Amino acid sequence: MTKHPDISLQLSPDWFDITDDLPGEDAPLTFARPDGFGALQFSIASYQSGQIPNPDTDTLLTLLRDFALGRKLGAATDLCIEIAPLRLASASFHTDSFIRVWYLSDGRSFALATFTCDAEHAADELPDCEEMVRTLSFQ
Repeated sequence: MTKHPDISLQLSPDWFDITDDLPGEDAPLTFARPDGFGALQFSIASYQSGQIPNPDTDTLLTLLRDFALGRKLGAATDLCIEIAPLRLASASFHTDSFIRVWYLSDGRSFALATFTCDAEHAADELPDCEEMVRTLSFQ
C-alpha cells in the first residue's frame, strides 16, 4: 500500500513512485515501471470544510469531458461509469499517444488520474492502471 498525505492506493508489482524524479517542485504524484513506457499521475483535491460537494457520476463525467475539451483530446472511447466503492467516470483518448482519464470521488474529495503512454504499449500497462486506480482511498 502506497500512502500519500491525501490518498492511499495499492501499487501493482513493478510500479514505483517516481514523483521525486520529475522536474519542478509541484510535480503530481506519479507512478511508472522501471522498464515501462507510460506514467500514471494523480492530482488530488481534498475536502477541507464547507458544504460537502457530493458529486454524482454525471458531475464526474462533466469534469472528464471538460478536461478532454480543454486539451483537445478528441472523441472519448471506452467510457466507464461506476458508483462503488468510489464514484468514477473514465474514458480513453487517442492522440499522438494513448491517454486514459479517471475522475473519482468519495463524495467529499476528488481525484484526477491520468495514464499516458505510446499507443503501441498501452495495452501492456493499462490493466495495471485500471486496477491501481480502483484501490484508491482518500485519507
